[in-house]
Amino acid sequence: MQEAKILSLANLTGKTLLQSGAETSRVENCIQQICKHFGLRAQTFVSITCIITSAKNKEGNSLCSVERVTSISNNLHRIDQIHDILLHLEEYNVDSLEKMIYKIRNTQVHKLSTLVTAYFFAAFFFCLLFKGDFVDAVMSGIGGIFIFYISLFSKKLKVNPFFFNTIGGFSCTLTAYLWYKLHILTSVSYASIGTIMLLVPGLALTNAIRDLVAGDLLSGISRACEALLIGTALATGAGFALFLLLQLEMM
Repeated sequence: MQEAKILSLANLTGKTLLQSGAETSRVENCIQQICKHFGLRAQTFVSITCIITSAKNKEGNSLCSVERVTSISNNLHRIDQIHDILLHLEEYNVDSLEKMIYKIRNTQVHKLSTLVTAYFFAAFFFCLLFKGDFVDAVMSGIGGIFIFYISLFSKKLKVNPFFFNTIGGFSCTLTAYLWYKLHILTSVSYASIGTIMLLVPGLALTNAIRDLVAGDLLSGISRACEALLIGTALATGAGFALFLLLQLEMM
């Protein structure tokens, strides 16, 4: 019973890492390290949608645990917390490790106001990076706040990520066009690009390359396809908004 709990806890820790944006090799090493610490010899298979781990105890009896992964986000702070636990794993028993992992999973890292501010300034500086002026950057930041609340609402409704990014691309372009029509902006491009950059799957693409280099071909290709689909969704949403606005202009 205790060994099954250890294996399940190792898989849950790996799932927490994967859901926070960790690469496949890090997740596999984490699961194997926890199992080894508690006397189990484990082999694990990790993809972006599933974690399967098989382990043997000292008597040679086999155990198996499966965790389904339905969502992946970016939470580098959570990855850092689990990495710190793994560095000091000898200080934990099964119960204290379980308590710590659930605490990490259930703790909200940042306040709502902090996240809103981060979205504003991320879009603000992306716009400046792409040669927009100060007014463009401010309007892009406001669009970033709008994207944050769309993201929050879509998570509550458990909206498909492809649909969310399509809506995001559409909203970014539409909001920038609204500022343009109100004569606040002289161009739609800079403000919309600054906001859209918040949705670009940079971490997914980076992890895809890292997985491919590490030899995890299935996860690498899956992540690359995910990044491609997100990019396609953003382009579709922005393109549809531009098409719709063009039709309205011609009427």
